[in-house]
Amino acid sequence: MRRPVPRLIVFPLAVAGAVLFGAFLDHWYFRESPSRDTIEALPEQLTPEEALAELRHGNRRYITSHRLRSIDTAHDADDRRRLAQGQHPFVALLCCADSRLSPEFVFDQKPGSIFEVRNAGNVVDDDVMASLEYAVEHLHVPLVIVLGHTGCGAIAAVHNAGDTPLPHHLRALQEHMRGIRPESLRHLGRHDSELLDRLALVNAKFQAEDLMNQSEPIRQAVKAGHSRLLYGIYHLDSGIVELEDLK
Repeated sequence: MRRPVPRLIVFPLAVAGAVLFGAFLDHWYFRESPSRDTIEALPEQLTPEEALAELRHGNRRYITSHRLRSIDTAHDADDRRRLAQGQHPFVALLCCADSRLSPEFVFDQKPGSIFEVRNAGNVVDDDVMASLEYAVEHLHVPLVIVLGHTGCGAIAAVHNAGDTPLPHHLRALQEHMRGIRPESLRHLGRHDSELLDRLALVNAKFQAEDLMNQSEPIRQAVKAGHSRLLYGIYHLDSGIVELEDLK
């Protein structure tokens, strides 16, 4: 007669089996990167319209929690080797340095797709303009975007300061955001989120206008139809990006 296996042995074996099975599911089901068949490769050259459509599709994937490109880790080594040979971004993006805004996630893109320039308040200074001109002249990006965001601390600081100069190097930031001043002065003493978010969009448009007015390479690329210049705002709560062409 076969002797029963003691419970003290069966229980630990069952627990160990469950742990191993759970780890297997976690690795192969929950964490497996999408295949190359799932992610359609982007061509090296996109028209401005195709580039904008890809950003819109990527943002849709992000806001619906269906990112694909930005979670593909299985091909990191291949991508590094490919990118070491050269870069072909399809958008040059000026956005705020705010830690809550991650362009690769927001637009669901892989490294090598977005030529990013970031600073507080997404302002156009000489360094930013030189970087974006490089992207247009040498990398031939079909899109240039200035992106503000809701809940921007830089916008709030400049608005709250009013006529008072901000301390230290923040004064330079204040000067570059002079485009929001007329709207800000009309609402002195008001600090609600609706106003500040409207100022963030006004600032993004002003910075885009600065690019168009001061940069000959960007102006010529837009005039020739090689690139489009847009501005917009990223909503922190919903993840939605709204973009407009600079008229």
